[in-house]
Amino acid sequence: MPFFKPLLFLTCCLVILTACIQAPTPSPSPTPEPTPTLPPLARSVDVVDNAIVVLIAIDPPSFNAYLNDSGYEALVGELIYGALAEIGHDGNYYPELALDLPTLNNGGLSEDGRTVTWHIRREIVWSDNVPFTSDDVKYTWESLRDSGIWAPGFDLIKDIETPDPYTAIVHYSQFYPNYLIQFGGLGTGVFPRHYCGATNAMLSWDCNLNPISSGPFILGEWVKGERLTFLANPHYFVPNRPLSSQIVFEVESDPKLRQRILERGEAQLDLWPYDEQILKRMERTSPNVYVYRTDPARYVLRLLPNLTKPGNPSEPNPLLFDQRVRQAIFQSIDVERLNRRAFEGRGIPVQTELSTQGCAITPYYYDPGIAQAMLDQAGWKLVDPKDEVRQCVGCKTAPEGTPFILKSYRYDEFGKPMQIAHELIAEMLGRVYIKLETEPAEGGKLWGPWNDNGIELRGNFDLNFWDDGYFGVDPTVYLADYYDPRSIPTRDNTVAGLNVGRYNNPKLLEIFDGLYTPLPNNRRRALLCELATILHQDLPQIPLLALPDLYGIHRSLNGIAPHIYDTVTWNVADWQVIPLPSP
Repeated sequence: MPFFKPLLFLTCCLVILTACIQAPTPSPSPTPEPTPTLPPLARSVDVVDNAIVVLIAIDPPSFNAYLNDSGYEALVGELIYGALAEIGHDGNYYPELALDLPTLNNGGLSEDGRTVTWHIRREIVWSDNVPFTSDDVKYTWESLRDSGIWAPGFDLIKDIETPDPYTAIVHYSQFYPNYLIQFGGLGTGVFPRHYCGATNAMLSWDCNLNPISSGPFILGEWVKGERLTFLANPHYFVPNRPLSSQIVFEVESDPKLRQRILERGEAQLDLWPYDEQILKRMERTSPNVYVYRTDPARYVLRLLPNLTKPGNPSEPNPLLFDQRVRQAIFQSIDVERLNRRAFEGRGIPVQTELSTQGCAITPYYYDPGIAQAMLDQAGWKLVDPKDEVRQCVGCKTAPEGTPFILKSYRYDEFGKPMQIAHELIAEMLGRVYIKLETEPAEGGKLWGPWNDNGIELRGNFDLNFWDDGYFGVDPTVYLADYYDPRSIPTRDNTVAGLNVGRYNNPKLLEIFDGLYTPLPNNRRRALLCELATILHQDLPQIPLLALPDLYGIHRSLNGIAPHIYDTVTWNVADWQVIPLPSP
């Protein structure tokens, strides 16, 4: 779902030393001579009868997915900006604008993992017929750097050499495990130096709203609040693609109206229809529409304990620092009931964010009796049977008599299901005599920067509630951001990372140092499972449910293949409308 926190489940295919499936490579052809730049926008574009129509709730903020994370910029960016490499629905990487995937075996990745050599297809041109070159790759990195915009892995790049127009040599300060999607993924890609503007002005580039394309489509017209119309790119390098001559994104905020439009066959795709009543109707009464759920699920709904004292990160949290307390909280939550009541059973109970890795982990079970015994053992006891809240009686982490009351925020933009789930958790913890005070918070406040008093960066919470997941097939960067002791934000280093629970386990330093080197698959998996075991025992975060992406799809749309590794338009060049037979 696009409004969840950024950054995806690990599959059995990892990045290093794997045999990755490659997309068909067209034969190289001579680079055409540049012609005068074509106007990127037409004055008026008529929608053709066989156009693919996609329903979206709002206009995309831009075509630059490095700048925003609403989900919509990635959706349309995939049509426009090609990537050096991408991830297919099977979790394997394939080259797109690159000729091949740089690996240790073919010499594209250096032994220390710090140098990556990309070879670029010679037949690619932008939609204004100017050749696509390695200088565009370098320009993309320079623009993020000079404009002060952070994107995963770009801060690790020291330099990019371009010895010729079709070779880009990327030098890193350390190995970046997701290097294969450094210039791609989730609608991001490579920008044209000759068109976008100064490297220090990415935020105000005209091409953010008015782009030229190296992808399968070009922007024909954008009527704000109504529609975006895309036309097939005549200079697209893949033969006989795209299959459709036109794709239209219709802006309609009313989910019920979007449903009716989809059912009538006037649109082929409705994105992220999370209204439970609409989902039920689609599945039960709409024979020409089906609901697609990504499998495995992508986003993990979790509780985030703050292991330091709210407002004073230099001291341990007197209520949550004891590992036994966090384990008791986990065993106090009936995840199955939570799933049924809040999410209509569409979630998948999980014990770890690495559930698809196959690590051997002993699960926690819902057992409030054991949870109460563990709380007693930790020194949090019910002094009087008439009391509603436990108190510290020899807990050793708080003054005697301190009541067990936690302050918990939830991600407000998620909507009603999150609210229901949060209230259910409060009810379940109340049954073991822990009081949970719940409160909604907008994402901008919950995850705001230090100088804007961001709740989590500042550590002003006890037990927050939201969901997140990682993009791609290697979770190293994502996990390091949340759990590496070096990722704890401080007043002096507010951008150190997102370890806002202040989990400081020195055992993880060596594990993450190992994961940040190129490793054979078996060694990499062993380290990940070692990490999973430690996290499962310590519970610096408490994973509850994995939630899939949902799509309403009309059966006339062929070629669509949603998956968790990229936005749904990853293979939009293969989409086409084939009318259904008359009843």
